[in-house]
Amino acid sequence: MALTRTVPRAGRPPTNRTHPGPAGAERYAKRLEALLGDPRDRANPYGRFALRAAGYDALPAPPAGLPAAGDAGPAADQLARALRPLFRRDLALAHAWSIRPLLSGPLPHPAAALLGPAALLASTAGVLSGVTRVVDGLSRYEPGTRQWRPVLASIFADLLACESLTAVALRSCADREPEGAGPAGLRPARQPGGSLGDVVGYLVPQLAGELLGDLELVLSECGFGGGTPERSALDKVLRDRALVGGDWQAGRAAQARSVGGLSAVGGSEPGGGTGLAGLFRITEEAGAVAPGDGSPWAVAATLGGAVDRLAGAGGPATAALARVGRRLATEQRALRVACAATVVHDPADPAARALADRQALLALAAAVLGVREAAAGARLPFLGEAGWALLALGRTAGRLGLPLPDGTPDPQPAVWEELAGRAADGVDCDLYATRLPW
Repeated sequence: MALTRTVPRAGRPPTNRTHPGPAGAERYAKRLEALLGDPRDRANPYGRFALRAAGYDALPAPPAGLPAAGDAGPAADQLARALRPLFRRDLALAHAWSIRPLLSGPLPHPAAALLGPAALLASTAGVLSGVTRVVDGLSRYEPGTRQWRPVLASIFADLLACESLTAVALRSCADREPEGAGPAGLRPARQPGGSLGDVVGYLVPQLAGELLGDLELVLSECGFGGGTPERSALDKVLRDRALVGGDWQAGRAAQARSVGGLSAVGGSEPGGGTGLAGLFRITEEAGAVAPGDGSPWAVAATLGGAVDRLAGAGGPATAALARVGRRLATEQRALRVACAATVVHDPADPAARALADRQALLALAAAVLGVREAAAGARLPFLGEAGWALLALGRTAGRLGLPLPDGTPDPQPAVWEELAGRAADGVDCDLYATRLPW
């Protein structure tokens, strides 16, 4: 019989500040949130109860007054942020209202293929918030549940890392051309060396699936079975994730396309990546991206420069971040040598797929360091600090089989405090620390 425990409420003073961003995305997101209404209202057709009961063919129509996703106004790089309230509400609804229409047009929107991973991250973040409230409340009088705090802190860091990579891909996926190039003058960018969107298309769903499994374990161990709202929310995400490309077939296809770009990884080494700094400034409007600058290899090549700029730039956590980053930069150089040893890489070759996996993880690490550095320059709280990036890079290094340097401090307690504070204060687990109305 499923246990149906009540989540204890853990009071905590508000400590978070929403990070500013382009006004068009924020305006659209707030309007969308208001039109969707209170997700807890059982009479709301866009509420969680109604959406869980509806099959895909019985989903409600969009509310009156909601512009089509392609006409939302925000630029391609901000479209995921504008649509995040929909992504967080329900994956099936997100697919029906935004992702499928943007993919099925005569000229697909340049950001459309990245919206599936963005939606999966948003819905996983919603589950994480609920599970965090469970653990935070129970751990105040059941010390055994405190063992799950580091697990949830690590999930939070991984989600921020995946969102960083997705944001960088969105900022590099399109540029502007004169009238006639396509809707709003947008066209898909041609990237030598493979597409960063392909890396996002298989790495993000793969990691999100791993994180959802961890969340399922935590809920089960805390006694929250299938009859609880937290477990129902998790089950709904697991059920719908194939709609947004979160199944293994979609991931395998994206991985195969990434393998096809490995030959460019072994080519001439890019410069220090200084021209890519704008890709990581996620709170600013995206600028023009030179051809090739948005490839996974070009993004991963920024690791060395980012590590060099960390030298002597902070306390023990920043110094540890530099040491871990240096190991990843060394791995990136070794990957280049390995890719240069073969002229043509076959997607059916397990060795080639392993190289693509390593390239994807190094691009993820570079996105983390780049976003953290840009946030530090903008003096953004938490996002500009070293803790979450150190935790995310440590987990990336572990996935690559790289040991952490001796004396690396444990950033999990500080990351947990941020996560618990957000969950208690109604703040999203996203890069922007978006305050939620419900």
